[in-house]
Amino acid sequence: MVKKGSGLSCCSIAHRGLSAEAPENSLLGFELAGQRGVWGIETDVHATADGALVCIHDDTVDRTTDGTGPVREMTFQQLRRCHIDRGRGIERCENREIPTLTAYLDICKRYGAVAVIELKGVSCLEEVRAVYETGQGMGMEHRCMCISFQIERLRELRTLTESIPVQLLAERGTKETVDRAAALGNSGIDFRTTKTGLSLPAYAHQKGCTVNVWTVNWAFRKEMWARAGADFLTSNRW
Repeated sequence: MVKKGSGLSCCSIAHRGLSAEAPENSLLGFELAGQRGVWGIETDVHATADGALVCIHDDTVDRTTDGTGPVREMTFQQLRRCHIDRGRGIERCENREIPTLTAYLDICKRYGAVAVIELKGVSCLEEVRAVYETGQGMGMEHRCMCISFQIERLRELRTLTESIPVQLLAERGTKETVDRAAALGNSGIDFRTTKTGLSLPAYAHQKGCTVNVWTVNWAFRKEMWARAGADFLTSNRW
């Protein structure tokens, strides 16, 4: 069961794995986050040309790997030839393949962490269904939370299940964004820390929404948002 934080006890979410100590969205980063005992491990999911689901942030492989090209235009086998070649702790990273959603979920399951899945390069109901069924098949349906900037993806997920919590991502949290998120049910808002006022969590809670703040890397900011009522804090360092 996914539960929110309470009072000054916020749920800790590792942003793209423990990305302050390992390359983002790498198997090592997910493992280190699990070992650190965080509440949740966040990743970004994209679909390949042949429908495989992989964990990578950008629409292309260029920034984080030795390959080049859009993820959506590559088959899974083509993507397997790309290897992560940058990021903190890269020298410790033995397996540099772009992780599959299944491999990521397996790590979350082993460490008892909630899988916080951003539906990023997922563009239709069929792909949302594939994400949902992958988690369901691994027994992680009740240990997942899905987030997205694309409210349509969250609405599509709602046609499949009401039990998975969802959060609407926003660069800047506003009352209007909270209202849109609240309409989804079992939902929350996930906003950038530097662009949102400290009064928003109170309004979100009035509307029945949870509050997630990203990316909160410094102790004083974590305490500030905890006192403001945030339920989740997403950070590169824990």
